[in-house]
Amino acid sequence: EFAFMKALKDAGFKVPEPIDQNRHVVVMSLVDAYPLTQVRELRNPGRVFARLMEMHIKLAQCGLVHCDFNEFNVMIDDEEELTLIDFPQMVSTQ
Repeated sequence: EFAFMKALKDAGFKVPEPIDQNRHVVVMSLVDAYPLTQVRELRNPGRVFARLMEMHIKLAQCGLVHCDFNEFNVMIDDEEELTLIDFPQMVSTQ
């Protein structure tokens, strides 16, 4: 998970800042946002949907599949900016 998070951060994806790892623990920056599953209403649902699809396409263009891309693994802040989290099932297509 740490390696994917670092690679995604380096590629410009909005993910938590990976800090360190040790065995089964990954230390990362705190994301000041909420899981998308907790949001009941969006000011700009079309924009949020478009950003989600852009994330998905950008991952595919990098040869990656998240494998758990859902509302529990996308954080959204008060400005409706998105942060992708949770990478253990991520796989490379290459």
